[in-house]
Amino acid sequence: MEKIKIGVVGGLGHIGLIQAACLAKLGYQTTAYDNNSFKMEIILRGKLPFYEPGLEELVKETLKSGFLTFTSRSEDLGESDLVFICVGTPSLPTGEADTSQVYAAVEEVARNRKKHGLAVIKSTVPVGTSRKLTAYLEEHKLSANITMVSNPEFLREGSGVEDFWQPSRIIVGASSEEAAKKVAGLYRPPGIKTIITSWENAELIKYAGNTFLAAKISFINEIAGMCETVNADIRIVSKGIGLDPRINPYFLEAGAGFSGPCLEKDLKALINQFQKTGRKAKLLETVLEVNEGQRSAMVQKLREQLGSLKGRRIAVLGMAFKAETDDVRDSHSLPIVKKLLSLEAELSIHDPWVKGLRQAGLSEDELPGAKWVHSPYEAVQGKDAALILTAWPEYRALDLLRVKDSMAYPLVVDGRNIFDPQDMRKLEINYVGVGI
Repeated sequence: MEKIKIGVVGGLGHIGLIQAACLAKLGYQTTAYDNNSFKMEIILRGKLPFYEPGLEELVKETLKSGFLTFTSRSEDLGESDLVFICVGTPSLPTGEADTSQVYAAVEEVARNRKKHGLAVIKSTVPVGTSRKLTAYLEEHKLSANITMVSNPEFLREGSGVEDFWQPSRIIVGASSEEAAKKVAGLYRPPGIKTIITSWENAELIKYAGNTFLAAKISFINEIAGMCETVNADIRIVSKGIGLDPRINPYFLEAGAGFSGPCLEKDLKALINQFQKTGRKAKLLETVLEVNEGQRSAMVQKLREQLGSLKGRRIAVLGMAFKAETDDVRDSHSLPIVKKLLSLEAELSIHDPWVKGLRQAGLSEDELPGAKWVHSPYEAVQGKDAALILTAWPEYRALDLLRVKDSMAYPLVVDGRNIFDPQDMRKLEINYVGVGI
C-alpha cells in the first residue's frame, strides 16, 4: 500500500471519527485533529462520547496498532497528503448553512502545510463552496499549499461504520482529475459506483439526495392525513406504493416526521440557496411545512383525546431522532416536548440510550419540570397518556398488558406506528397512530 498520510479535522465528531478509524483500519497513517480536549480524554480512556455500532472497538484496535493517533495541534497535519474536513455546518436563523468552521479549518490546514496536499470536504456545504474556498486560498496566497476536493459523506447514524465499508456510491468533485482519482482510490470496494465530476455537481448531489428523502417522508405523511379522513390504512397504502420499483419502500413510513442533524438542516439550507439565486423552491418549502405540521399533529392528537393538557400526566417514550443512536440534535421530540410543557402537561421522559439532560446536551431551562426516568414502565406509571416518538425495539417489545394496568387511562398516541391497532383494541387500549 502506498504510504499515504491522512489527516482529519473534526476527527472526534461523529463523521470525523468514523472516517479516521476506518481509514486507519485500512492501514493509512491517520491523524485525527480536534480541539475538544474533553472528548479526546474520553476516547483515550476507551470510551466514545456518542454511540455508533462497531466504532468503539474499531477505535481501540487502530489506536493500539498505531495507525490512528489524536492531536490537538493543527501543525501535526502539516505532512498529511490528504486532510478530510469533517466539521459542522449548522443552520443559521435564515436556514443558511454556517460554513465558518469549514473556512477556518481549510485556512488553518493551508497555513500549516509543510508540502502540497489535498483538502477534502466531507462536510455538507452550499453549492459553490469549494470554488469559493479556492478563490479564498488564492486571495490569501495559500493556493500553492492546498487543492480543494469535494467528497460528500453518505454515512447514516447507527450504521456509519457499515456504510463506510459498503457505501451506496462514491462522489468526488474536483477541478483536477488527478486529485479526484487520488481521493476516489483511497477506498473503493469492488462494484461500488463512483462519479468523478465538478465541485458544484458533487455538492448539489449531497443536498438533492437528502432533500429528496425528506420529500418522500412528507409525501407519505400527507397521504397519512388523507387516510385518517377516509378510513384507509397508511401502512397498506405505503406497502402498495413501495412495491413499485420506480418508488421503492424506503422512507415511506408515516409518523412524527423527519428530524436529526441532516435532513431538516439540509432542506432549509437548499431552500436558502434557491432564494439567493432568486428562485422559489415551492416543493421544498411545502416539504418543510408538512414536516412541521406533523409535530403539531402529535400534540393535537393528545388534545383530541384528553382535552386541555394542563396538569395531564404524559409519558414521552423516545428522545433520540431515530432508533440505534443517542443523538438528540434537532430531534422531532424536542419541539413536541417543549410544546407539551408550554401547555403545562406533566412529563416523564424515557429513552433507552439518552438517559438525561446532560447526555441529551440540554439544560434544565430548555425542558423545565420534565422528569427523566429509567424504564418505560416507570414512565407510564399512573399516566393519562403515553406518547411514542422513537421506534426503539424496546418499545415494540413492551408488555402491553403491564402498560395498560400501570396507566391511569390507557391511551397510547403512537408517532411511529409500531403497534397494530387491532391488537391494541383487543387489549382495550385507546390507540391513536398516524394514518391508521
